[in-house]
Amino acid sequence: MIEFHFNEIYASVFTTDKRIIDIRGGRGRGGSHFGTDYFLFLLTQANYFRGYFIRKTLNDIKTSLFQDIKDRIYENPGIDINDFHINQNNYSLLYKPTGNMIISKGITGSKGRTAKMKSLAGATHVLIEEADEIDEQSFAQLNLSLRTTKSEHIQIIRIYNQPPRHHWIYKDYNLIETDVKGYYRAEVKATSDILSIFSTYHANMDNLHPSTVREFEAFKESDPDYYYNQILGLVGEGAKGRVYSGWEHISNAAFEALELPHAYIMDFGYGGAPTAVIEVKWHKDCRYIRELIYSRDLDSLELARMLRAKGISEQDMVVADYGSGGNIRIAELRRGTYDGLRYNIRATVKGSGSVQAGISKVKSAKVYMTEDSANGWAEYQEYCWLLDANGNPTDQPKKENDHIMDCIRYFEQAKGILF
Repeated sequence: MIEFHFNEIYASVFTTDKRIIDIRGGRGRGGSHFGTDYFLFLLTQANYFRGYFIRKTLNDIKTSLFQDIKDRIYENPGIDINDFHINQNNYSLLYKPTGNMIISKGITGSKGRTAKMKSLAGATHVLIEEADEIDEQSFAQLNLSLRTTKSEHIQIIRIYNQPPRHHWIYKDYNLIETDVKGYYRAEVKATSDILSIFSTYHANMDNLHPSTVREFEAFKESDPDYYYNQILGLVGEGAKGRVYSGWEHISNAAFEALELPHAYIMDFGYGGAPTAVIEVKWHKDCRYIRELIYSRDLDSLELARMLRAKGISEQDMVVADYGSGGNIRIAELRRGTYDGLRYNIRATVKGSGSVQAGISKVKSAKVYMTEDSANGWAEYQEYCWLLDANGNPTDQPKKENDHIMDCIRYFEQAKGILF
């Protein structure tokens, strides 16, 4: 007989009728352990079950969820390993007595492209580890793909440590200030179809070595930011040494209703990096930002057509970075080399000290960015200064996932000179 023993904090998972279950909080809480043990329990029941392991890339599953569930199988003395067919190539499992299955999928395919999820055929349950790494659009598409009639309830289990406060996942939460300055606790909104289970290592002490607990608690003195966010599971403002703060959301409808001057700003992507295009509207010290394009491996023809599809005309002002071959692409887009699609595109203003000067101008403005600018908000949260040997911020920004951040800076550098 197969027996399972679950931490009582997860008891509501077995009875809830909520579609989405968030297992969140601090490190050491045993969230992934519960998730894989729960899937193993469902896999071995008589009822129809088809579960999917989801992470940002398929390869991430190999050493996390897939290895974890194999550990659960070998740890359980009531399980006969011969009842399982374990496919090491595509990270899937079949429980032979019932035909129930677990299949693995990655959100992102090769070269950073979004994989074609299509319908997750027959899925009754989805387990997403590091769910905060998945963008809002990909999650929405995944959610819509779940439509089996073989199960009374579909469950999507999202496991994550607390991302920064502007992450899209908090659209279903109210963020409430705590006694720790700059940190919040998240409470799920009553209108959300979510069961939220928050816990920290305190609820999993029976499964933690005392030395692990001592390490967790030592962070309170050695690295308070890490302690409050990653150990206690409080919601923070973002990465250490963040360049920007205080930006606010604006709806797409409100953005479109603004009758203000506007321009389009572009950062060309090379070497697998995305090409980013934003629209900026402005009035005095206020800046209104909307993400339009964020796509990898675009050639000049594809880009020209995407610009036209976004409603950008020959009369609109477009500003782009001319570095790393950008000057050639600017010339091509101005001449209408591709299908006669001409654009009023110019090179941004750069020079010694321009990065710091541009950032300073952005910081002095009141910035609003549309709610659906998912990549823009992700960059905003993690755009930070390089740290010195002592862990203190320098005056140089980290060159990583900064394409929309660069676009906003290019606007400030060009404004007053090019338009």
